[in-house]
Amino acid sequence: MLVGTFSLPPAAVALEHTLTEVPALEVEAERIAAHSTKWTMPCLWAANADFDSVDDALADDPTVEDVVEAYEFDDQKYYQLDWAEPIEGRIDAYLDKKASMLDASANATGWRVRIRFTSREQFERFREHLHDNDVPFQLEQLGKPEAPRQTFGDVTPDQRNALALARNHGYFRIPREVSTRELADELDISHQSVSELLRRGTENLIDATIVTTDEGPEEST
Repeated sequence: MLVGTFSLPPAAVALEHTLTEVPALEVEAERIAAHSTKWTMPCLWAANADFDSVDDALADDPTVEDVVEAYEFDDQKYYQLDWAEPIEGRIDAYLDKKASMLDASANATGWRVRIRFTSREQFERFREHLHDNDVPFQLEQLGKPEAPRQTFGDVTPDQRNALALARNHGYFRIPREVSTRELADELDISHQSVSELLRRGTENLIDATIVTTDEGPEEST
């Protein structure tokens, strides 16, 4: 098993029009680990932008078939999308039915995706597909995962650190006493990364302490 992190231009994935029209926009795919296009990146979180402009851009974006639903939360907005058919085919070709897209985020400079491959051969097929189709890319990291499986509800050290800092600075108080941008400056990471850590950390805490399931543990990335 290998996990690779890649940088790809917007045109090689999706939302080129939207990211061009709203250059300040940052998007992050909801927690994903799927082979099926239907469930790969159907839900996105948008931040750092005027959401009316984002709505208009998505309506005109040829890679988006439909915005199924959208909800606004303070400085972020959640979108569930139906991708246009060419995008579904593109992602299917990337994943080759066996790879799993673990993380995906984007801004005006491009997409950053993390993909889990079942073998070195599958990674080589993915890279060959990009070369054959003249898709520019940068391989940022490739290696075996340190923790390929996590217990359902685990909170990572980075998530725990971000949650503790947010709590201590009054992020969860009403009215909120600190913004995600201020937390990002404190942690020396991007605003998008802070949002990701807080969302996933909160989700994992809820999974571990409140939510019950008959299915037992599930794989989390």
